[in-house]
Amino acid sequence: MANDVRVINDSDTRFSELDDYKQRSQVSLSQNSRSQNPAISYLQSLPSRKSRRTVASCLNSSVKYFGGTDLERWSWNELSNVHLRFIIDKLSELGRAPRTINLYLAALKGVANEAFALKQISSDTLALIKMVRSVKGHRIPKGRSLEDSEIQFLFKHLDSERDVTALRDSAIIALMLGAGLRRSEVVALDLVNLVFRDMSLVVHGKGNKQRQVYLPEQSWNRLVAWIDNVRGDYPGPLFTRIRRHSDVTDNRLTDQAIYYILQRRRELARVQDTFAPHDLRRTFASGMLDCGEDLGTLKDALGHASITTTQQYDHRHLDRLKDARHRLNTRFKM
Repeated sequence: MANDVRVINDSDTRFSELDDYKQRSQVSLSQNSRSQNPAISYLQSLPSRKSRRTVASCLNSSVKYFGGTDLERWSWNELSNVHLRFIIDKLSELGRAPRTINLYLAALKGVANEAFALKQISSDTLALIKMVRSVKGHRIPKGRSLEDSEIQFLFKHLDSERDVTALRDSAIIALMLGAGLRRSEVVALDLVNLVFRDMSLVVHGKGNKQRQVYLPEQSWNRLVAWIDNVRGDYPGPLFTRIRRHSDVTDNRLTDQAIYYILQRRRELARVQDTFAPHDLRRTFASGMLDCGEDLGTLKDALGHASITTTQQYDHRHLDRLKDARHRLNTRFKM
């Protein structure tokens, strides 16, 4: 009997919690008038801050092309397939890549779905919007892979300093080169994500997906040097901000901080050609392929959802074209 009473009480508690959750949700929606804006509603549904920032930029630019001011003030109930076709023509005229145009289209279609859910556009309008096809085409990817000599210059400079900031930056660069992590993935790492028994990391990537990456010994050693000599083994962010006079804080680094760290180290190491954080990821991909790994393995290592994305990192066909050029030069006499 006592057990029956306990079960009934537990059930009552669960229903009570559910009712409280529903009430809080309704209050939150009623207090936030922007929830009736399908663009805001769509942005709130996106899983990461970076995605929200990117999509918001696309939507704000689109609204300005439409003659409006910003996504919060535009009347999204007017959205139609004509607007999407206009965006295609406008961005094509500006020379934007197909991938960029399709990002705009995806953002507008996402808002259209929200507008339909909020009963601001009809099912016929939504169907016409969905019928607007993505733009086909291809552009040569930007960016580059670092040369072996550039990597050597970077670590020679870092090893010559050996202060707390150099130890941190050395670990960050070694991690990005040895595992191909995005800068957002690097700053999101916590100490608990390290698996010491097999020198690996549990990485939280795009789309709230986890993957396990295995580090080369050199990268792992530089990471451990940062932890053992500076950071310590307390829980929290793996890489933190360092103030003047080697004051190591508990504050997590930001995406932008990674960019500034790499630019500063490039200048101090006297590497002439500029490179972006994503170029370290490209360097990792090139290194994997040069070592004979297949695209499927590289796809898993980079955390791509589609192997089509991974193929953009494969530049071996360019090397073959260069070799063909030299052979052709000996074939013809001009």
